[in-house]
This record gives sequence, structure tokens and C-alpha cells, in this order.
Amino acid sequence: MPLVISQVSDPSDFQKIMPMDHDAWLTPYNPQLKHFRPNLPTRDERIAYTVAKNAKKLQNNDPNLFFIKVTDTEIDEVIGFAIWAVNQMSDEDDETKAYWHPEGSEEKEFAECFINGLWQFMAERVQRKHLDLHSITVHPSHRHRGVGRMLIRWGTTKADELGIETAISSLDSARGAYERCGFGCIEVIPPNPRLEERLGELEKEGRGQKWKDLLDDDLSGWLMWRPIGRDWMDGDKAPWV
Repeated sequence: MPLVISQVSDPSDFQKIMPMDHDAWLTPYNPQLKHFRPNLPTRDERIAYTVAKNAKKLQNNDPNLFFIKVTDTEIDEVIGFAIWAVNQMSDEDDETKAYWHPEGSEEKEFAECFINGLWQFMAERVQRKHLDLHSITVHPSHRHRGVGRMLIRWGTTKADELGIETAISSLDSARGAYERCGFGCIEVIPPNPRLEERLGELEKEGRGQKWKDLLDDDLSGWLMWRPIGRDWMDGDKAPWV
């Protein structure tokens, strides 16, 4: 199989990677994605934003951040991409500010409430240094070739090298892929309860239609976890259970 996995080392690689990444996120529909990225009007603008953002991160030379690509060498195309990061569980971590949404907008407030609720849920459970999966995509035309497995297994191998556990916030559509790569499905990650509370406050002010529309999406997920040094086995329990 002409598939090669490697670490991204050149910022110019993102010119090839991010068009694939953009299109891969479109199917299946990801209800959470719009809260993590700006709502730009065109495909080219959305790709340019992610190219610049990831190139800047790569140039920061963070030793705890890993950009991983899978290339089909027969056609010389990047067909898979993942971002893995070592989470040090610092007490100094600031809350996320959704600067990519307009200041004062319901979209910005909603994104911050959702994202920080998600991070808080994870942090209350996974309290030790661990490996996080920030993003993973596979070209729609090259799925079912083992690309996703290669990207996930790169992360589990890295976690084993570092002697740390691995934790992932997964959509329901990806749960099976992680289970096949050694993760246990621990519990549902519910949306931040504050989202519903805030809707009630907005409605009392005669506002909140946009907020309500955003809440119509299923924003729940699954907390996937893999122990240190091995795959999940039946009978295992996560440390916080």
C-alpha cells in the first residue's frame, strides 16, 4: 500500500493539506466544527485561514504539538491529517476566547460557553498529563483504506513512548474508529448546561433565536480513553470512574 505517514515539518505543506482537510470536514456533518472556526463566506477564505493558523503554530516549534500527515505516494497527495498534542494539565490554562467570531455576537458567546464547558468536563476527569487529539480528517475519496487507523495509531504509539494515557472527545460517528484502535468508550459528554440556561435568559429579553438555532444541533460527544502503554480491554476502568 503506497501510504506513508510522516510529521509535517514545512509550513508550505499546509497549502496541500488544508484544502483536503476543509472538504473532509463536510462529510459527515460535524455539528461542533462551526464553534471552533470563523464563518467565512468562501471556501478559499476558509482554507486560507486554516493554512495561516496552522503554519503559525508549526513555526512556534512547540515540542508538545504534532502535525501528522498521510501521503498516497502513487498520486503524491496528502489524504489524511491529524493534530496531536501533549496536554500538561496546567492549572494556569485560560478559558478559550472565540476571537474568530464577531465581538458581541451570540455566535461568539455560544462558542465560548460550549468550548469551555467541553474542556471543563474533560479536565474534571482526565487530570493527569495525557495525549489529546485536536483534529483528524481523511479525504472523502480515500476512506476505508486504513488512513484514519494510521493517524490514530501514530498517537497511541507516541503516548506509549511518552508513558502517558490518551483521551479524546469524539463525535458519535467516530466512536467505532477509536474503539478499533484501542480506546474505551467511557461516558457521554453532554453539552454545557449553561447553554440552556442562557437561552432562557435571552428569551426573557426578547432575543435568542440564533442561540436556539445553534442548540438544535446535537452537541454531545463521547469521552474515549486509552490507558498507559496498552489498548483498552474489557473490564478496564478509567481512573475517575
